[in-house]
Amino acid sequence: MNIKQFSLAMLRSIAAVVLIASLAFGSEAFAQTSQEQDAPPPVSGIEIDVRVGARRVLVPLAVPDTQQPAGESQGVSTRVQEILRRNLDLAGYFQILPVDSFFFDPSKEGLSPADINFQNWFNVGAQGLIKSAVRVQGDKIQLDLRLYAVDKGRPITLKWTAQPVARGEVDAQVNDFINAVIEHYTGQRGIFGTRIVYAQRDPNGLKQIFSMDMDGTNRVQITRNRAINLLPTAGSGAVYYTSYQDNNPDLWVYRGGENKKLSSRRGQNSGAAYCNGKLALTLSMGGENADVYLIDPNDGKILRRLTDHWAIDTSPTWSADCSQIAFVSGRSGGPQIYVMNADGSDQRRLTHQGSYNSNPSWAPRGDLIAFSARDQFNRFDIFTVDLQGNIERLSQDQGNNEEPTFSPDGRYLIFTSDRGGRGKRLWLMTSDGEIQRLITTDGAGFTEPSWSR
Repeated sequence: MNIKQFSLAMLRSIAAVVLIASLAFGSEAFAQTSQEQDAPPPVSGIEIDVRVGARRVLVPLAVPDTQQPAGESQGVSTRVQEILRRNLDLAGYFQILPVDSFFFDPSKEGLSPADINFQNWFNVGAQGLIKSAVRVQGDKIQLDLRLYAVDKGRPITLKWTAQPVARGEVDAQVNDFINAVIEHYTGQRGIFGTRIVYAQRDPNGLKQIFSMDMDGTNRVQITRNRAINLLPTAGSGAVYYTSYQDNNPDLWVYRGGENKKLSSRRGQNSGAAYCNGKLALTLSMGGENADVYLIDPNDGKILRRLTDHWAIDTSPTWSADCSQIAFVSGRSGGPQIYVMNADGSDQRRLTHQGSYNSNPSWAPRGDLIAFSARDQFNRFDIFTVDLQGNIERLSQDQGNNEEPTFSPDGRYLIFTSDRGGRGKRLWLMTSDGEIQRLITTDGAGFTEPSWSR
């Protein structure tokens, strides 16, 4: 069975290789640690459990405007308060109280406990209060970011210390503070500041590879050519992607600011997945059927053939310990999720519901695999399956939702969605699907996200 024998419907979304095939055939001292000497003792430890049964409980947080000395530009302070409010909301653990609910003027308060009217903040419904200020010191920015327990009127000790930073490092320091706030409330540090790689259509209708912070900021373009580039994945400081730059779907690597061809065997070299010094890759050498191989991520040498079947095998994704690989195969008559050991042994079907399951992404912890599937209404949605075959649906009735990728801590997924009729954009959801937020608010044509681990 070759690629042309797949139906047009299957060509629409069968993850890595089949997407390439369809394109080939013409389709498409302000530190928080320096609290005042007479301040009340800090609160430490996890304050609440943010989950009650299956219902997510959001912590009400007040985030007033960032303060700064009179006469200084508001650019940095505005940026700080925007990051605080947006990313704390994106986190999915907090209810950010609207500023217009503050019936008093927060700017008249200071940052020390003696200068804060905690009763006012309690009355607006805040459980936590984040106070922030910036000071410009030459070419450095000094941040003062503090979290308070409103009901106790006390500062909360966080695993975070402010350092003077350059303007270009402000985002990273604010995100590090947010990660510490998340750790206080959940017991696990946040993942803001981590990166994703993805493909996006350019004005010429081609696809280029980019990377960005997981909140949609600080974008970097990796490819600049007149070709289709797609299916990026990151690992060990490099980005691997497939490009038609030389009229064949070759595997390229971006490392140290340079793009280099890694595997250029005739046919498909696509859908790479990195783990512990090895790349799983789909090859269809010389027109042969597409199968999954292991190759060396440095020189592209084939280490082992993992699948050898008449059906198409594609879209490998590694388990957290690199001992197993999930992949997509058409051997049952339509694309389904399969699992095998890292040496290719014990290949077994995992999904038995639905006729079209693709785009697997293995969680970095545990046995959960996210994937996209077509339902009875010909819509694509995000699901998860464990190694016992138990399936849970995460999205529904909101357009087509595809190409999930797990965060490094397994608590989030980024995926593509055309909901709202504005083309494919990137969305963030909690791993239970309960909280979903748009992260790319500009443009469309975003595809194939992959979270760096």
